[in-house]
Amino acid sequence: MYKCKSCGGDLVLNIARQELKCPYCDSVFPVSDYEDAQEIKGQDTYETTIYTCSQCGAEIATTDSTAVTFCSYCGTEANLQGRLAREKRPKYIIPFKQTKEQCKVIYSENVKKQPYAPKEFTSPEYLENFRGIYIPYWEINVGFDKNPELKVTEKYTSGEYDYTDEYTANPKIAGTKIPIPQDASASFDDEIAAQIAPFNKEDMKDFNPAYLAGFFADTADVDADVYSEKAMVMAEDHVIKNVELAFRAGAKVDLSKDQKVRTDTFGSRIEESHLNLFPVWFLTWRKGDRLAYGVINGETGKISADIPIDTGSFLRTSAIIALVLFIISCVASVLVLPATVLMISSIAALLVHYLYRQEIISLAERESHANDLGALSGEALEEAKQSIGKRKATKSGTIGIMVKFFVVALISMTIVSGTSGNGRSVIVCLAVCIIGIVLQLKAGKYLSKLQEKSMKTIFLLPFMAEIIALIIAFIGTVHDWDWIYYTGSIIAFAVTAIVSINMIKQYNLLTTRPIPEFHNREGGNKDVGA
Repeated sequence: MYKCKSCGGDLVLNIARQELKCPYCDSVFPVSDYEDAQEIKGQDTYETTIYTCSQCGAEIATTDSTAVTFCSYCGTEANLQGRLAREKRPKYIIPFKQTKEQCKVIYSENVKKQPYAPKEFTSPEYLENFRGIYIPYWEINVGFDKNPELKVTEKYTSGEYDYTDEYTANPKIAGTKIPIPQDASASFDDEIAAQIAPFNKEDMKDFNPAYLAGFFADTADVDADVYSEKAMVMAEDHVIKNVELAFRAGAKVDLSKDQKVRTDTFGSRIEESHLNLFPVWFLTWRKGDRLAYGVINGETGKISADIPIDTGSFLRTSAIIALVLFIISCVASVLVLPATVLMISSIAALLVHYLYRQEIISLAERESHANDLGALSGEALEEAKQSIGKRKATKSGTIGIMVKFFVVALISMTIVSGTSGNGRSVIVCLAVCIIGIVLQLKAGKYLSKLQEKSMKTIFLLPFMAEIIALIIAFIGTVHDWDWIYYTGSIIAFAVTAIVSINMIKQYNLLTTRPIPEFHNREGGNKDVGA
C-alpha cells in the first residue's frame, strides 16, 4: 500500500530510524509523508487487507500487498486468501522499538535458563520465524465519584515489642480517572497480555496506518464491556496499593472483596474506552497438535515464553540422579529406622499429591480459558467475571490448611517423642492422610473440566499410597514387622516416581497449547524488523 517514491517498491517501517525505508533502493521517508489527511480527519476507519487462516480461522490486517503465507497462531504454512476491508481506526499506536535481532537475543537468553528445552528452540531457522504484529488494546478509563474512607492496618516491630496501628486514609480521587489497558483480540491470550505488560504511554503516537508498513495488526473482536468489572477492580487495586505505600512496609487496606461493596466505596464507573495498537513480536512452535508461543513486547522487550521439557533429555539426567540417590539410600537404610523411612515416603507422596493438584488447577484454567475473558462468551463469560479477585484467596486457603495440619503433626510428634518411632509414624501418616483428603476434595471441580481424563486416575494414586502408609503404620505398632514398613515405603516411593514422570507430561501440556479454533490469523513478512 505504501510505495517508494523513488522506485515504486513496497516500504517497511525501519525500527531504528522510525521512518519508512525501501528495501530495494534504500530510500528513506518520514512516516508523515504518507499520512492521508482527509482520511485521518474524516473517517473512523482505515482501509486494509484482512487475511484469514484456513486452518484455525485467525484473522490479521495488513497494509502490505504481499500475500501472507504463515499463521502465527497455529503455525500453519498456507496460501491465505485476503479481502479488502475497512477496520476501526485506533486512537493511538506505539511503533515497534525492539528489532527482530534484539528479540532473537532476548528469546535465546530466556531459553538458556531452561536446561531441558527442546534443541530447536535455539536454532537460527526457528528464531527467524519471529513476526511483528500489532495487537489491539482497549484503553478503558475508570473514573471515581467518591473520596473513599479506607481502614489501614499497620503492623511493625520496634525493639522488643510488636505494634499494630490502625488509621483511616481518605485518598482524594473523586473526579480523577485511571486508564486500564486490556487486549481487544480474542486470538491473543489475556494471560500473555498480562505477562508482557506494561506498554509505556510516553511512546504513543497518533495512529497512522503507515506505521503498519511491513507488519500486521490483529483484528479487534472483543467488546470493551467484557472487561468492565476487571478494569474497575484493577483501578481500585491501583488506588489501594498507592495508599498502602504511603505507610510502613506491610501495611494493608482492610476492604471487602465483594465488587458491589468496592464499587460503592470508590464510586467507580467506566467513563469511556478507545482502541490503541501495541507492538508484539510473535514466535510459534508446533509439534503435532500442540503449540508453544514466544511473545515479546515490541516496545520494552519483556517476554512471555512457553518452553516445554524435552522428555528424553530430562529422563537421562533423572536416571543418573536416581542412581546416585539409590546408592545413598542403601547406605542410609542401615542407620534409619524402618518407621522413619515410611514417614519420609508418605510425606514424599503428599508432596507430589499437592504439586499434581496445582498442575490440575492450572491446566483446567488454561483449557477453560478461566483467565482469558476475551475468549469466552455467554454463561462461561459471566462465571469468569464473578470469579475476578477470588481465585487467589482460594489457592492460599489450601496452603494455609496444609501448614496448620503440619504444625499439629509436629506438636503431636513432640508429645509422643518419648515413645517409639512407631507412634510417631502413626501421627505423621494420619496428618498426611487428612491433608490428602483435603487435596482430593479441593481438586474435584477442576478434574471435571479436564480434557485429559487419565489425570483423575494418576491423581488418585498418591492418595491411595497415603492411606496404605497409614494402615501399615497402625499394623506396625502391633506387630513391629520391619518388612511391612519397607513394603509400604516401596509402594509410596513407586507412586511418587510414577506421578512425577506423569507430571512432566502434564507440564508439557501446560507449557503448550491446543490448536486454536478461531479461524483467523497469519504471521507475515519474516524479514520485517531485522
